[in-house]
Amino acid sequence: GIVPNREHHYMQYVLSLRRYYTRDQTTVMLNRRALRRNIKTSILILILLITAYFFHTSFLTSKDSKTEAKRTNDEGFVVIGQSKVLPIEWKRQKDPYFGLTMVGDENSPGQNGQSVVHKEEDKQMVKERKKENNYDTVACEKIPLERSVKDLRHQDCDSVQYDKDLPKTSVIIIFFNEAPCALLRTVTSVLIRSPIEYIEEIIMVDDHSYIASNQEKLHNFIRDFFPPKVKLVRNPSRLGLIKARMAGSDKASGDVILFLDSHCEAGPGWLEPLLQRVKDDYRNVVMPSHDIIHEDGFEFYGSTSIQNQGVFNWGLLHTWQGLPEFDKKNIKTSADPVRSPTMAGGLFAISRKWWEHLGKYDPGFEVWGGENVEISFKTWMCGGRLDIIPCSHVGHVFRGGIPYKSHVTNSMSINQKRLAEVWLDEYKEIIYMRHPEIINLDAGDISDRKRLRESLKCHDFDWYLKNVVPDKYVPSIKIKASGGLMAGSSELNKGCVDTFNRESGPARVYASCHFVGAQAFQHSGNDEIRVRVDQCLEGNLSDNRINIAQCDGSKNQKWIHSGPKGPIKPTEKPELCISINSAAGSDGRFLFLTACNDEDVNQRWTFKNYQSQ
Repeated sequence: GIVPNREHHYMQYVLSLRRYYTRDQTTVMLNRRALRRNIKTSILILILLITAYFFHTSFLTSKDSKTEAKRTNDEGFVVIGQSKVLPIEWKRQKDPYFGLTMVGDENSPGQNGQSVVHKEEDKQMVKERKKENNYDTVACEKIPLERSVKDLRHQDCDSVQYDKDLPKTSVIIIFFNEAPCALLRTVTSVLIRSPIEYIEEIIMVDDHSYIASNQEKLHNFIRDFFPPKVKLVRNPSRLGLIKARMAGSDKASGDVILFLDSHCEAGPGWLEPLLQRVKDDYRNVVMPSHDIIHEDGFEFYGSTSIQNQGVFNWGLLHTWQGLPEFDKKNIKTSADPVRSPTMAGGLFAISRKWWEHLGKYDPGFEVWGGENVEISFKTWMCGGRLDIIPCSHVGHVFRGGIPYKSHVTNSMSINQKRLAEVWLDEYKEIIYMRHPEIINLDAGDISDRKRLRESLKCHDFDWYLKNVVPDKYVPSIKIKASGGLMAGSSELNKGCVDTFNRESGPARVYASCHFVGAQAFQHSGNDEIRVRVDQCLEGNLSDNRINIAQCDGSKNQKWIHSGPKGPIKPTEKPELCISINSAAGSDGRFLFLTACNDEDVNQRWTFKNYQSQ
């Protein structure tokens, strides 16, 4: 009985072990299967999570893009800069879009404002490419975008202190087919030479440029290399400078509007002096000192002090004159603001409040021309002041001409007439004497501009002449004779006095008479013999020569003339008469003073029209 029992227990033991190991193997197999299932599940979950993450990110990006697109569309910006660095942190490289050198070294062309010197073999190409922009485009492209320029501030500027809480400005730059090198250097100079906290934004307004290849490149450059303060907007159609500036200002959010042309370079410390003056009085309109970037070679140069101020001529164009003595007396240091009756118009800062108060530019003005004189008149006549700030320097490329055609053929004439009718009162007749072709021109409705002037309670133009330009020559509106001055008479015509479109130089008689433009001489109520209202015959009693000169009311510009076929005598020395030399050259016959002789036919003069007739 013992063996069987022992065998039984043994068998039970073996069976139990078998069951144990079988169960253990099953468990292991089950565990392995569960692990595999868990791994597969985990991988699937991970894939789902990753997919969800990218979907979510894509959704947010898409949403953000749509939001950004909506925002930019609402604001009208094509692109806003996205760079996290300023140009001073750029690397020395060429940009991938225009191939321009971004940062140079001390040996780079144009550094320190020096002129670019071309190789002899490049000069023909330079000449051809100058036609693109009416400046040296080859030199422009060789100079780094971030180039150094001379510091032209006078030492008196070192002691000037500026407030720490100056107003923020929106810099507005209008361009049309501008060379990228000039345009981008303008923006770069503003960014690297301005306290960034005072720059609210830089708005680049593309006035419908048609060089398509540059548009996408410019878009990409701004996005990749300029900070978010730089924004680009494109006009859907050509507006012209005046309307484009107003459109740009409508998108601006800064307290100060600062206009720059698209071929400028800001000098060191240029911004604070402008903003300080505007902060001192929101009615102050300010200009930087206009330094020169030479159209050939792009040399940057200028003066450390202000010697000139802006004025206007009777064609309603801005021009420069030396500072009169009464203005010099008010200037104590070379850092003091310099009063200016008018502005050149390309570079100036104005508070948003005053810009809007004055009604901006006349919206009826077309393209370009006269808007600078209009804003100057309005500023002074309506209670403001216009100054040049000597401690602010900006270089500007002064081109020999505009390299594109206006889309409005008679824009300047329209602007002249609107300006004369709204702001010059009875003095508009002087403009019509100089430009009779605009008398019957339809320049559009000006009633809203007249209402604006009335609502602003502005001074009249006579006040402007007496208080802002007391030294201004004012032509007499009274005319004794007009229509051109003939040597001899209508029966014995030896030609007509002609300026040959020169502003100065010897007075001459040209054989052929056409009686318009440079030949439209008058005998004024002030006894001047003049053309274009403010160019007068001037006698030099020391050498008896007669020249064309700017009218100034002086005695040597006064003449006695009795009527048709009569002599013309200087009031200072009436025993002399105007005569012409006998020999006629290709450039006419010269006028001179000689002893009067009633028998000399060369001393007989006849105007085409006389007031008494």
